[in-house]
Amino acid sequence: MKRVTAAQLATALQQQVACCYLLQGQDWLLLDESRQAIKAAAKTQQFDEVLPLAIDNATDWDALYQACQSRGLFSDKLLIILLLPDNISQALQKKLLHLIGLLHSDILLLLQIPRFNLQIEKQTWFVALNEYAAQQATGAVLVNCQTPSLEQLPAWLQQRAKILELSIEQEALQLLCYSYESNLLALKQILNLLKLLYPDGKLSYLRVKACVEQASLFTPYQWLDALLEGKTKRAVRILHSLQNEEVQPLILLRSAQKELTTILQLCANDSAVDSSQPLPTQQLRQQFDRLRIWQNRRVLFTQAIRRMRYVDLYRLLQKLAEIERQLKRDFDADVWPQLQDFSLLFCKY
Repeated sequence: MKRVTAAQLATALQQQVACCYLLQGQDWLLLDESRQAIKAAAKTQQFDEVLPLAIDNATDWDALYQACQSRGLFSDKLLIILLLPDNISQALQKKLLHLIGLLHSDILLLLQIPRFNLQIEKQTWFVALNEYAAQQATGAVLVNCQTPSLEQLPAWLQQRAKILELSIEQEALQLLCYSYESNLLALKQILNLLKLLYPDGKLSYLRVKACVEQASLFTPYQWLDALLEGKTKRAVRILHSLQNEEVQPLILLRSAQKELTTILQLCANDSAVDSSQPLPTQQLRQQFDRLRIWQNRRVLFTQAIRRMRYVDLYRLLQKLAEIERQLKRDFDADVWPQLQDFSLLFCKY
């Protein structure tokens, strides 16, 4: 299965329309643009009928199977769009396997899934999909629709600006990335606005600053990543953003407890240890495999573990326990200052 980013999809569609597409990720803008691009390309290949379905317990699979089997000589070609849940159960795997067995050249299948991993690649339905695609001249395409990371965002923004024939100064580029991190829709809108305001296409820092509003959208996962990396300013900035978005502190508390528990499991030691000793890093790879830690998070955990001693880890757990006791006494208690203290302490180690 060919793999492309959402930014590369347009070029891939110009070359040929595949028999199957799998969109993986959770960025609303990238998913929507990718779906629309595939639908438009499919229409040029006479796939005029579109059947969109969000898969849940109420899905009428028999009707879907019937739609695949009832294609006649004068029927329109069919584009099937299935929005799959995060958890693909055994029952759902069997239904997908049966569906793939019904595919033919007059059906184009578009699947959307929040997360794609090695476990899914090994599932029978996906193996069957790969085998079906290999038999077709056009093959299948996996499209990455994950929100670009902070490091990837400048390149994404430059590519968008190039399409709009905009030239951005480096400082202006940095300002846009800082102001609209994780909010690609807002970035798209601000670029379109700047295009209208400045027909010459030259975006200086002062021009961009005059238009920018703070609209970064963050998730608790980005806060946790900043903590693991030891990036104090970034962690505090994200925490303030989450507070402004009225995220429940309990969500952050439970998420942080889970991360610290994972570190504790990664550094488990059967023998007695001196609490002032650094956390061990000798067998991290085996421990990562045992706990099935995602590859992209292993580097983050390793960075945190190398900074910490056992006593530091216990202090952080104790700090979270104090915040939890306060929330149990009063669920509406203002614990944001304590969460900021926790963030500063975590990044300090």
